[in-house]
Amino acid sequence: MTGLGVTLLAALAAALVLGAAAQRLRLTPLVGFIAAGLVVGPFTPGFVADRDQIFDLADIGVALLMFSMGLRFPLRQIASVGRPVLVAALLQVIGVMAVGYVAGTLIGMDWLEALFLGAIVSNSSSVVIVKIVGDEVVEGTVHGRIALAWSVIQDVTTVALVVLLGSLAVGGEDFVVEVGAATLGALAFIVAVVFGGSRLFPLILGRLAAIGSREIFIIGVAVLAIGTSFAAGLVGISVALGAFVTGIALADSDLTDSVLGEIVPLRELFAAFFFVSIGLLVDPASVVDGLLVVVLVLALIIGVKGVASVALSRMVGHPAPVATRVGAMLAQNGEFSFVLAVIGLELGVIGNDRFSLIMGAMVASIVLSGVVVRGADAVARRVAGGEEPEQVRMTAERRRRHAVVLGSGRVGSMVVRALRTRGFPFVVVDADYELVMRAREEGIPILFGEAGSRTILDAADIDRALLLVVAVPDALATRQAVDYALERNPRIQIIARAHSEREEQHLRRRGVRRVVVAEREVGNELMEHTLRRFGVSEREISPMRRRGPE
Repeated sequence: MTGLGVTLLAALAAALVLGAAAQRLRLTPLVGFIAAGLVVGPFTPGFVADRDQIFDLADIGVALLMFSMGLRFPLRQIASVGRPVLVAALLQVIGVMAVGYVAGTLIGMDWLEALFLGAIVSNSSSVVIVKIVGDEVVEGTVHGRIALAWSVIQDVTTVALVVLLGSLAVGGEDFVVEVGAATLGALAFIVAVVFGGSRLFPLILGRLAAIGSREIFIIGVAVLAIGTSFAAGLVGISVALGAFVTGIALADSDLTDSVLGEIVPLRELFAAFFFVSIGLLVDPASVVDGLLVVVLVLALIIGVKGVASVALSRMVGHPAPVATRVGAMLAQNGEFSFVLAVIGLELGVIGNDRFSLIMGAMVASIVLSGVVVRGADAVARRVAGGEEPEQVRMTAERRRRHAVVLGSGRVGSMVVRALRTRGFPFVVVDADYELVMRAREEGIPILFGEAGSRTILDAADIDRALLLVVAVPDALATRQAVDYALERNPRIQIIARAHSEREEQHLRRRGVRRVVVAEREVGNELMEHTLRRFGVSEREISPMRRRGPE
């Protein structure tokens, strides 16, 4: 058996090289990650990674990714897509299953294998949606919210399909009761986590944050995200769905932005393993031999499901540009489809050859999903006459022309006091949880989190800010904040503190207009007071002040 360390290193190295190559070829890095799975898989020569270890790491990646997406979607926002999406998603699953069943029988499958095929192609991956279009599209657009909610509904229906198809395969007589019990159990878990967790989880993380250790807080977030999602598996829910509802439970908490800031780097690392695990399952030789079947299944996934999703989205009242984008985002397969395929294989319903062909089609749908989404986006813009209709993009009330103050200690609090006294708009960021709680009680707009976190800076609307004041003593956090602020808002004015002239020069090279070196300013003050005591005039003192480079 290959050691975990060797598996981890080999998979990451392959993903790094091939992901970078895909990016250079203007493809999504996901294509490179899937290719990495082929390279370290059993169907290509050379090193073979431990499949079970990769799958375990992939589950962690899926959990962290869907947990972070749940954090961005308070329950009220998911409910805002309304009953029409629920109806459309259920009709889509039923309709695509029916077409998949017919197609399966036409290529020689028996009735149960064809039913498995229909169920497999009917589901879409929320993980793929997020990775292909990005957090901002999923969170900030109508079509993004609809597609994610649609995918979550598919996941819930697949819980019932897993039990139903498994019972049919083993010949259980009480499969209706089993399906009902599994569905009720899943819904009970979701309700318990969303409503119970919304009270318990913020309390737990708040206590951990109050300890004052960033390491403890990060570990607490990871334990909560991964632990709860894997607990979902005990009641028949997927890791993805369990993690998503756990994130929803925290979405209205005042800790949301800080949790996001800590979880994003972890999720990006482990999410790569999900796509590597997909590549592990593909046998290229079998795919080439059965290419016609692969193309047929791919047509079901992209063509039939995509078109059905567009039509049903239009049927429930969504504008054509929105419906077109929703259909494109759903025209792929992912984690639950793989679960169904593996169950069919293990039960002997799906043969090894057909399993490889179905896997090849599913992988192809993921590889092509970026192209499909970009094509749909171009069609949607043409349908909209070159301009986005108002109902396509979500809008939110955001800060504008304000100051962002990083750090509310002895230095930052002086700036905050001055801004508050004069009534200028501002928002503060601080990593001291107890200080944040006290500031909120005083009515100060403040976010809990690390100054260098991109998520926290986005939550502070750094892209629309007039001024950034960096008052934290952490040199690395200062550099991270400065770089991201200038990336998002090149016109922003930045005032930063530094503790050495070398750090001052470094910040000025990065584009900071005004850098305050604490020791130099203290030295100037002491020098001025000393000379004044001996009767030296201000005109004589001024040339003696030490100044940094202008």
